[in-house]
Amino acid sequence: MAETVLVFGASGNIGVSAVIGALQAKRKVIAVVRNQTSAEKIFDYVETRDGISIAEADITSEDSVRGIVDQVRAGKLPPFQHVFASPGGLYWETSLIDLEISALHEIMKINFETYLYAYRATVP
Repeated sequence: MAETVLVFGASGNIGVSAVIGALQAKRKVIAVVRNQTSAEKIFDYVETRDGISIAEADITSEDSVRGIVDQVRAGKLPPFQHVFASPGGLYWETSLIDLEISALHEIMKINFETYLYAYRATVP
C-alpha cells in the first residue's frame, strides 16, 4: 500500500513541487489548500487528479489545521505517514525600523505560526 504525504501549502510553488515529488515517488498526497481554486491550480500543474486528496483549511487557524487531522481520524481522509509544510510567506519592503508591530505580528503569524500549528496537529 502506498504511503501518503500530508502537504501544507500545497498550491504554492514549493508545495506543488512537493506534490509532484511525492507522486513520482509512488506516494499519495493529501493537499491542504485554502479553497477549490487552489486545488484546481494543483491539478493544472500536476496534470492529474490521481493520488491526490484535497483538504480545505485555513492554515493560519490552529483549529482548522487540527480539523484536517480529525478528518483523517474519522476516516474522511486517508491516513498519512509523512508531513511536508511550506505555507508560503509574507514579504515586506518596509525597513525594520519603520515596521509596525501589528505588521510584524501578521508576518510572524503567516511565516512561523503555521508551521507550529502543523507540527502540533500531526505529532503524536
